[in-house]
Amino acid sequence: MILSISLFAVNAIAIAVEAKDKSGSDPNIKLVNVPYSAVAKLPQVPAEKTVKYGIDPQQYFYYWPAQVDDNPALEDDKRAPVIMIHGGCWLSAFDITHSIAQANGLAHAGHAVYSIEYRRSGETGGGWPITFNDVMLGITSIIESLPESTTTVNLIGHSAGGHLALLAAGDIQRHLALLGRSDLTLNIVGLAAIVDIKQYALGQNSCQAATTDFMAGMPDEKVGDYYLANPNNLALTDQALTQVTLLQGDVDTIVPISQARHPNAHTIIEPGAGHFDWIHPQSSAFQTLLGVLQ
Repeated sequence: MILSISLFAVNAIAIAVEAKDKSGSDPNIKLVNVPYSAVAKLPQVPAEKTVKYGIDPQQYFYYWPAQVDDNPALEDDKRAPVIMIHGGCWLSAFDITHSIAQANGLAHAGHAVYSIEYRRSGETGGGWPITFNDVMLGITSIIESLPESTTTVNLIGHSAGGHLALLAAGDIQRHLALLGRSDLTLNIVGLAAIVDIKQYALGQNSCQAATTDFMAGMPDEKVGDYYLANPNNLALTDQALTQVTLLQGDVDTIVPISQARHPNAHTIIEPGAGHFDWIHPQSSAFQTLLGVLQ
């Protein structure tokens, strides 16, 4: 199946608006409806470490320490680490690179950041359930490496990465028990996440069309697989989950606003935000993301 790379060529112009922080009065000017091209042009600070969690070249994660030196006010404010899963329609064409600026922004906000690469549909050999198994292995490898003093972790995912993060949340308590870390709690955040993959596969845009590559068929052809791969079928009420939040822009043309629903999740709609605002540290939506992290 040939997919147009115009998936990320969103014809939107970033416009400036005044963002508000928790106190309601941040004078900084922030961007809204950010095109992918603006994200691609952002400077990127390479990870401090690259750690393999498997033998495949795609099975690794990047690590950035919290950049408290840049903001002395953060020294006494221990923020929970972030495990992040990048998006890209599950496709091999879109790797971890486009999410590095997002990771940099989170590190500068005082979070240690772990970003997982994984096999994806196409030449990297992923697809359902290989991709999800990679992500789950990456998450458990990161958790194993955390200091015992860590009590909370933020698990976030953007777009298709949000889909994978929500699936992982549905199975995390069992893995924590196996790791001897039942004391650990997770704060789950989906950023323009694909919550109902069965419904998403019926859409017409290029990312929706890529769903059938990931799942190797349409919902009526792979009924059992779509059921297992659908976060909408998960309760997301495990004791390990402190909160599940869905963040969604109201002008997103890649993941429709109808996806931002789950009976046991809190939904926040960001006015004027498009699909890529969540991964641009200078956007208003990114400030909203920081506000829901622990």
